[in-house]
Amino acid sequence: MVLRVNDEHSGPGRIGTARSHPESGRRRIDISFESHDDRLVSLGLINGLLLVGTLGLYSAWAKTEVRRKLWSFTRINGEPLEYTGTGRELFLGLIIVFSLVIVPVFLGGVAVSLMIPGSAQALTGYQFIIYTLFLFLFGVATYRAKRYRLSRSQWRGIRGALTGSSTGYGWTYFWTLAVPAIVITALALAAAWLTGPNIGGTILLGGLIAALWILPWRANKLQQIATTATHFGSQPLTYTGTSRPLYARYLYAWAGSAVILLASILVTLHLAVDSGALETWRTTKQFPAFSSLLRLALVWLTALALCAIITAWYRASQMRHFAHHTHIDTASFRSTVTGAGLAWLSFTNWTLRVGALLTGITTGGVLIYLTGAMPKSDDTDLSRFTIATLDVLFLVVPIVVLTTMATTFAQFRTARYTVSRLSLDGPVDFDAILQSQNSAPRRGEGLAQMFDIDGF
Repeated sequence: MVLRVNDEHSGPGRIGTARSHPESGRRRIDISFESHDDRLVSLGLINGLLLVGTLGLYSAWAKTEVRRKLWSFTRINGEPLEYTGTGRELFLGLIIVFSLVIVPVFLGGVAVSLMIPGSAQALTGYQFIIYTLFLFLFGVATYRAKRYRLSRSQWRGIRGALTGSSTGYGWTYFWTLAVPAIVITALALAAAWLTGPNIGGTILLGGLIAALWILPWRANKLQQIATTATHFGSQPLTYTGTSRPLYARYLYAWAGSAVILLASILVTLHLAVDSGALETWRTTKQFPAFSSLLRLALVWLTALALCAIITAWYRASQMRHFAHHTHIDTASFRSTVTGAGLAWLSFTNWTLRVGALLTGITTGGVLIYLTGAMPKSDDTDLSRFTIATLDVLFLVVPIVVLTTMATTFAQFRTARYTVSRLSLDGPVDFDAILQSQNSAPRRGEGLAQMFDIDGF
């Protein structure tokens, strides 16, 4: 199948805003995001109600509907992208991963507990192995999710494809984090053995902070692997970026995040000692009071919010860098996202989600109060069960519906922001592009769903 472009007449082959290039077959590309005031809030409402009605089983179909909308809003030379994936594919992928990963991991934990009863060391060792495996599988899931989405994305009949090995990508994802962590931990243990736990702990903390310096190089390497394996039909993408230009901006993000991390640790230690929570844990092995846990949670939520704001400028520069060094034919992508815009987008999306959650909880509490669905001392067991069921429904329904609406709207805002600031500079020879001959995956990205990778 050859993609043909007609400039001078109307009909299915016409690209409305295409501009001709003197070379035969070459056309310039315009990328836009056109939602026509549809911000997916109503879709979020419908998906939320269906999620409640199906006890969450509709999630695969809900994600598919959101993708179809967002893909259709994305226009290339005025014509929409098309998403051809189905909810059934995503659901089957999740079921298979649940059967092949989650169930064996659970049964393995049970087996360790039965074979070596009462051994905390054995269970800890098993958990370490599982966490290590999951770090590898997270990389595999990321790659397989991209492969599935590209295979189900098409423009004018030509679909995308991702070749290469998901296990190879997963291994790179794994070792670029695991090797620095292993080296730092080994040095810290050696220092603790030779000089004492205080020096070892200091080396471990300092080493982990220093290890963050590898992240731009790691991100660039993973981007290179994924981009060079990406195709639009028979046309491969190329990537020419290096990590060196990323470090100038990363220095500020790294230093700011390190300061926030150290300050949060010091504040946490101060609160734990001042409230007596640390002493309580040492002597009774009991968790501290809820108020103490709430203060600690607020400290780290604030720290994460500050880190997200500080690193927004680096993340924006990374997005621009990746786009600028990604090429198709003779054209190069270009992104104009900014740190301020990305920080505002992250903050407002987070506010939307938190606000929806709090509103859902408040609404549920009001419904319980207004309906009088509160247990009484003289209620029978059946009455208590009925009232408890109503209480759960009054809480769960508004929380699920409102958070689904907020999440869907946040996904729309993210897609609109990133796509509307993306462009392609230079012509592409459409006449040379054939349909991809790579086989498409038959099922959805079950691993990605298990790890909750990607907003959409």
